[in-house]
Amino acid sequence: MQKLWKVSVVLCFLVLILLPGNVGLAHNAYGVTGLINIPTASVLSSGSMSIGYSTFRGGHYASVILGAFPNVEVGLASDLSSKNPSFLGSAKVKILNEADYPAVAVGLTADGNHVNYYLVCSMQVGFPGVRGHIGFGTGRYKSGFAGISSVLNPVSISTSNKRFTLPVTTVLIEYDGSGLNTGLSFKFNQKLESKIIVSDFNQIGFAVNYSHTF
Repeated sequence: MQKLWKVSVVLCFLVLILLPGNVGLAHNAYGVTGLINIPTASVLSSGSMSIGYSTFRGGHYASVILGAFPNVEVGLASDLSSKNPSFLGSAKVKILNEADYPAVAVGLTADGNHVNYYLVCSMQVGFPGVRGHIGFGTGRYKSGFAGISSVLNPVSISTSNKRFTLPVTTVLIEYDGSGLNTGLSFKFNQKLESKIIVSDFNQIGFAVNYSHTF
């Protein structure tokens, strides 16, 4: 069962890579658009799909998110490091777009035994490219969560001979209710994004996600 699930994930990656299209929103280990481990008020655009793989706090996760309707996304994730992989479902709805006030979204994650609800707000704070995120909820979100993301270079930077291109890089810092996570996100194009993660000051992880619009 575990081997079949891993093969399925690889096949999904290959199918997405071969398809044309563009979209781009990073998602976390639990199949929700967000920073490292916390959700944000962003949702995947309608008609798009993103598939990802990440290592986080000792686990190996595969996840898929679908922009099901305008301002609505659903997701599915699994811990591949478990002998009996369990699945985690998620859903998120953006109820307010950002203007002079924060964007607001509500969502849930469910693993079959527990359902966790949350509300999250996201907004630009101070300089362009700097965004703050804060939320609270039930279950794994009961202690609240907060984070900040700051874009270092809003466009890709290439050397004069184009042998090296620096992807759009974003600094990520968050408190997820149980610990502090930091990282760097690298957006290579509208489809491909990766992250380097440091959790609780002692665990290093990484993530990659690939997106497609149908």
